[in-house]
Formats: sequence, structure tokens, C-alpha cells
Amino acid sequence: RRTTSFGKLSQFFQTGSILGDSGSVQSALLDLSTTGKLMTKIADSQRRGVESLAIWAHNAGNAAIDDVMQQTRELYEIFTDKELQFARQYMHFVQQLQKIADAERAVKDAKENVIDLEEKEKKLKREIGKGVSFFRQRRGGDIYLLKQKLEEVKASRERSEQILSDLQAEMEVIKMFRFRSGMQGIADAYQDFARSCQAIFSCQREIIEMVPAVSNQDVRHMIYRGSPVTRDRVENLRRSLQHGLTVSENNSWSNIAVSAPRRRSEPKFHVYQSYNNSPPPPYAAASRNISLPEYQAESIDYQVENAELQTCSHCGQSVQHLPNYNLKHTVITGNVI
Repeated sequence: RRTTSFGKLSQFFQTGSILGDSGSVQSALLDLSTTGKLMTKIADSQRRGVESLAIWAHNAGNAAIDDVMQQTRELYEIFTDKELQFARQYMHFVQQLQKIADAERAVKDAKENVIDLEEKEKKLKREIGKGVSFFRQRRGGDIYLLKQKLEEVKASRERSEQILSDLQAEMEVIKMFRFRSGMQGIADAYQDFARSCQAIFSCQREIIEMVPAVSNQDVRHMIYRGSPVTRDRVENLRRSLQHGLTVSENNSWSNIAVSAPRRRSEPKFHVYQSYNNSPPPPYAAASRNISLPEYQAESIDYQVENAELQTCSHCGQSVQHLPNYNLKHTVITGNVI
């Protein structure tokens, strides 16, 4: 295409004409309205893709990926709603711009009416001139009727010219108002959508960090405990968007202190206490007693006669044994990663 849709609008406002060499305002607005239609199709495609990915994650047997993906699906449901809301707002304000063409069409019709009356006036003048020529004489009554009709056409033309002048002034005011309303509305719709995108995808990055990049830990003895955190974070985002707040104004993680420098693979906010030789939160070494319904636990008895430090054969955790004390050590055997 030789020009963009906004380029066509620019030409329209420069020339004041609906039609132009490179297109029309109708063509420009048609191109602009395509954005809203494409946004609707994109939203449907994203919804289907995320649903399929969530099903895969649920069947993958990885608790962290499953939880984060289910919450990500919730985020994309919010995002899809925002996309459709943007599409509706965008199309509404494109229709406001369409009214500019309607106003211009009214001016064009008024101009054509003036031109028609001017042509009639010229034709009557020619008829009157022919009636009094040397070679052709008309009866006086005919000349009188032609002159009377000419005066009527002149009066109609003058009234039409005044109507056209008033209409042009009025339509210019209306054109500027509709232009401001339409273009500002499109800009506001984009800004609102951008703020929603910033909040949604910042939240997505945070919950994805709950899946750590494990380097030297044995994943067979790790348990995922980040579900409450990801769930609360997404619900907090949902409430903040419903009340028109930014994430920084309503962030449930913002008051949680970080006690130690974090690795890039760790979440920004530590919601569980770190233990020596334990993997990064939200995981905890399986050597600690954890009671969760989705996991099974087996108890192994150790008889210790002397107080000493021993190393657990299952997780490598150092444990101090007291004399004549039966130590029950919990080993996670359920859905671990």
C-alpha cells in the first residue's frame, strides 16, 4: 500500500477532501478498524494456546510448573478480557472519526447545490441574451418570465451560499471536536491497555520466578510450597485492576523483607525461611517434617546412643543426635520434582 491509514487521515485534513490520489478517509478508517478486529482474533488465539499449555503442564508431573502455569492461565484470562475491552473502546473512537466524514459529506452536498444553482443562473442569462439578439426576437412575455425565473434562481443561490458558509463554519467546529474526541480516545485506550499489560506481565514474571533454576540440588528431595504465594499474587493483581490501581499501589509482596542477596533463579520475595544447605525458596529440603495432603511421608527410626553429628543418607542434612533418643526423620516420597 502506498500510504498508511494515518497517512490517509493526514492527507484528508490537509486537502479537506474526502477523495484523494492515495485513497479516501473511508479507506483510512477501514484500515484503522482492522486493528480492533485483529485484536479480537488474537485474544481468541491466545486463549486457546494458553489452555493447551496449561493442560500439558498439569500432565507433566512437575508441581512447580503445574502451579505456575495454572496461575499463568488465570493471568491470560485477565489479559484476554483487557484485550477485548481495548478492542471495544478502540472501535468506539474510530466510529467517532467516521462522523468526520459524515460532516464533510454534508458540506459537499451543500457545495453541489450551490454549483447547480450557478449553472441554472448562467443558463437563464444565456437564454435571455439570445432572446434580444439581432437575428432572433422573443416575445416580451417570454423575456419577462425568464428574467423573473432568473431572479428566483439568484435568490436561491445567495441563500444556498449563506447556508454553505454557515454550514462550513459549523462543520469545522464539529470536525475539530470529533477529531479531538476520537484521537484522544484512541490514545487513552492504548494507555489503559498498556498499563494493564505492564501490571499483568510483571506479575507473570514474578510468579514464574517461583520455578527455580536448580543447579546443585537433588530435585528428588525437594518439595514445592509456592502455591499460596502465586495464588495470592494473582488475586492481588485481579483486585488491583478491578479498582484501577497500579501494581505498586496494591502489591501483597511489597512488604516482605529479603534477608539475603538472591540468585537470579530465586524469587524476588522470600516467603519461607532459608535453611543451611537447602535449595532456594519456595522449596525446602525434604529432611524437615512437612505435613501436606498431596505428599506421602515415611518415618525412618534411628537409634542414637551418643550425642554426635550425623548426616542423613537421604538429603545430606546434618542432625545432632542426643543419647537414648529415637529420631524420626521424614522422607518425601510423593509428587516431588
